[in-house]
Amino acid sequence: MPRYFSSEQALNKLRLFFSLEYDLLRHAIGYCPLIPRYEDKCRFVRHVYEDLKRARSLRERVQDFGVAFPEKRLDASWTNLVRHLMSAQDADYFIPALYRVIKVEQAEAYRTYLQHTLRLNDAPSVDVFEDHLPALEKQLAWGKQYFEAGDISAAKEQEIERFEDGLREHIRLLGSLYGGNLLPEAASLPDYEEFVTPTEMELEPRFVWRSAERIQDAVYKAEEHPAHHSYTHFTELPVIDLVANIVYDGRHMPFEYIADFIRQCWDEVRHSQMGFSRLRSMGINPYEVPIPVGHYTAYTSTGLLERIAALTQVGEACSFVPKKQWIKMAVDQHDLLTALEHDFDVVDEKNHVKFGSKWMKELISSTGETRDFKTIVADAEWKVREAMNELKKQKGEKWEAELGPRFESCQGTDSPLNLAPNIIIA
Repeated sequence: MPRYFSSEQALNKLRLFFSLEYDLLRHAIGYCPLIPRYEDKCRFVRHVYEDLKRARSLRERVQDFGVAFPEKRLDASWTNLVRHLMSAQDADYFIPALYRVIKVEQAEAYRTYLQHTLRLNDAPSVDVFEDHLPALEKQLAWGKQYFEAGDISAAKEQEIERFEDGLREHIRLLGSLYGGNLLPEAASLPDYEEFVTPTEMELEPRFVWRSAERIQDAVYKAEEHPAHHSYTHFTELPVIDLVANIVYDGRHMPFEYIADFIRQCWDEVRHSQMGFSRLRSMGINPYEVPIPVGHYTAYTSTGLLERIAALTQVGEACSFVPKKQWIKMAVDQHDLLTALEHDFDVVDEKNHVKFGSKWMKELISSTGETRDFKTIVADAEWKVREAMNELKKQKGEKWEAELGPRFESCQGTDSPLNLAPNIIIA
């Protein structure tokens, strides 16, 4: 006979489940720039987006019990476990540990909960887990395969397993996710330091051309001139990591901030993948186009407020007019799929501009910022442009001795931060 539990016990378990889910959402995404393989990066972000949907459902269920903002009452002991995970020395440690330890613990706790709760009395909780466990199970299978079918050396496998064992012991001392009662020995656990996001993004060796800025005027093969093919793959790839950085560095912000920018991060993955597939369809190797890694480095050299401002209110907001020109050109060339790539891209980017404006205002209010909105955007554009120009100089690319006028508006200033490159006809 199963041992059923009361509504109070159910709430305690659900709050702890949410606590770990939310801490993983706002922390783990910060590791994205250190995942070098393109396919792994894209899959990981997709999983984080799935995790967001599960966390949102759990949050709503906890709110049913009268806890309005469960994200304000997180369990510090489990936050420390997440920081332990984030201490992984590279992606080969991080991904197996996340999928073979942390997510396994979550899945086991959710299954155990389903076994012991009263299905009718606690039906909303049952729905949460039964709706989301299938996706989580698929994630576990992917993480297992990452470790087993990759090119990790035998010696490194042993080191990774030791790291995983350390996390398992950490969980045991916390009393398991389902149990939730710390053992006395838990007092001996170290306090792990906060993860610091990298200043440069990792890329697998197959990406042979890493530039500071988009190389728009370099024609290395006539048939591969930028005017003749998709640009979203190489433009959006660094933005995936940039938005992941925005989520992590804003981890103190409200739940909906995390939700909005995780959604944007997943959108950027889709945009990059759309461009990746279009390049392949045209016989162009996506790994040989220039990837402007300098975008990530330049944007992340600024503060969070200005980072969001430069990306959403300049890079994305100013891209709509040229993107419509790209759509028209693709239609004129009877390339419907490329036209639709840019068409759906615009839909998402309009939402991103709204996200940016909304959370800029929140940051302005919460930090006591005295500059007006327009000035912040102009300052942000200038700082990123300065950083980008310096990177171009360091990489031996074409740079500007004078940066030109300051940004005023999308209509009044032709900013190089515009994420839609100008059409150049060879």
